[in-house]
Amino acid sequence: MAKQKYYVIWAGAIPGIYTSWPEAERQVKGFAGARYKSFMTREEAETAYSRGPAAKPAARKPAVAKPARAASTAPAAEINIYCDGACDPNPGQAGTGIAIYRQGALAELWYGLYNPAGTNNTAELLGLHHALEFAKQAIASELSVAIHCDSKYAIDCITTWAFGWKAKGWTRKGGEIKNLSLIQDAHALYLGMADSVQVLHVKGHAGIEGNELADRMSILAVDHKEAALLQYGGTLSTADLLAMRKG
Repeated sequence: MAKQKYYVIWAGAIPGIYTSWPEAERQVKGFAGARYKSFMTREEAETAYSRGPAAKPAARKPAVAKPARAASTAPAAEINIYCDGACDPNPGQAGTGIAIYRQGALAELWYGLYNPAGTNNTAELLGLHHALEFAKQAIASELSVAIHCDSKYAIDCITTWAFGWKAKGWTRKGGEIKNLSLIQDAHALYLGMADSVQVLHVKGHAGIEGNELADRMSILAVDHKEAALLQYGGTLSTADLLAMRKG
């Protein structure tokens, strides 16, 4: 019996991680500049996907600006949630943004959680916390969910490091645990769905549509000084959204 392979599509019709070659092939066949590679384990595939493809040799033609790529997603997920935090300066005015895709199509944008004295890390932790809240709702409806976050710090705090800190009475060797209450709340939420949600690291500012849109929403939160988390009521035109101020 052939071993299971995982196919990473960095550039294709719908970038993501695929578990069958026919499905992956449909994303790259006829797609100019397609970038993809197979891996033997999901862990290797997720690591490679978050890091992005290896650089190609410089082309002779002058570079041309590319539009944001389609929503990156592990294709098994019916709901894909992107979260991002912004802080300008850092520390300073902070805000959070979230973009939600349903069946590969942009469905909702959220912005807010403004803090006049926040940090980039607090904004990212809040973003991941609320992404988990949205994931909880989707899981209750028996939908598969993947969360995409560009903060390795936030992901590790909530899904990895918190286990060790909790076992030691929420202490860590070498000093205090910064943002402890945020981490505790998000970790408790994560524990209730750890087997039902994928939490993936995505490279920030790399032209991945969902990440870029979450970024725009986080900046909107700062610009509007919006303390609540509100659903964005404006256009869902990707071109118009990407033209907004970015972080």
